[in-house]
Amino acid sequence: TNFEIDERLMRVNFLSGAQLAKAVAPGMVGRGSGRIVWVSSVQGRIGTPFRTSYAGSKFAVAGYCEALRSELSSRGVAVHVASPGYVRTGLSRSAVTGDGSAYGKTDETTANGADPDDVATYILDSVAAGRTDFVVAATFSARLAIWLKFLAPSFLEKQLVKRYEKQRLESKKTD
Repeated sequence: TNFEIDERLMRVNFLSGAQLAKAVAPGMVGRGSGRIVWVSSVQGRIGTPFRTSYAGSKFAVAGYCEALRSELSSRGVAVHVASPGYVRTGLSRSAVTGDGSAYGKTDETTANGADPDDVATYILDSVAAGRTDFVVAATFSARLAIWLKFLAPSFLEKQLVKRYEKQRLESKKTD
């Protein structure tokens, strides 16, 4: 991936939200109440092959919100992070490849993803219930990987390497 793409992903997925949080947090602190809700990704919890830059930008969101939550919660401001799996949106169509060219197609996983309205409802309900860090619309394998990251990290790492090697070989066949 070109470094310029890394920068673009960080600007879109992380820095824009950080700038917005910095703009709204002082007023919330002044009122003694408020909620900052940030949509991250399952890939901000598990770094998956061929999504390095995207995952990095979403990991930045998770770390920033974790730290921000510790700074603001005692002053009445809640910080929430929703980490969705695949959702039927135009995300993959509007994505860019490592060289910056348009990806321009809908992945099967996105096409078969969760309904955006259902995801939005789940996020709003979770925020209203006070959940601050939660996964939504994730497949069983994604949820399992999140658990394995903490329970058996070496095993998960080996599985992700196998996945990378399999995808790398498959991509060579189509080239």
